[in-house]
Amino acid sequence: MRIGALLLAALMAPASCGRVEPRRTVLLHMNGYAFNDSNPTLAFTTRERVLFIVRNDETTMVRHNFRIAALGVRCDYELGPGEERAVAVTLPDTPGVFPYDCCTHQGMGGTIVVKRR
Repeated sequence: MRIGALLLAALMAPASCGRVEPRRTVLLHMNGYAFNDSNPTLAFTTRERVLFIVRNDETTMVRHNFRIAALGVRCDYELGPGEERAVAVTLPDTPGVFPYDCCTHQGMGGTIVVKRR
């Protein structure tokens, strides 16, 4: 009976008792057919949780989108000027290089480099 009570207490313990991975937020402005003016290389570590905020800052009616094909982020949303999208991604367990892009405009994109912790 005592073991059952201890097991129940362990199962009911708050999730915060374990290690919670940090969540980093990265803002990507889309303007002039580039992300953040230069299509930057973004560096992260394995299993890092990242929230990408992508914002279309064009002053004309140019529409953009955002994808990371190798990580399952598809071009589902086309953003008009002034619109933004939040995309949460948990990076893989293994290091690697993953391209991100606007699938509407060839050459508009950069790379995500994932290194081991």
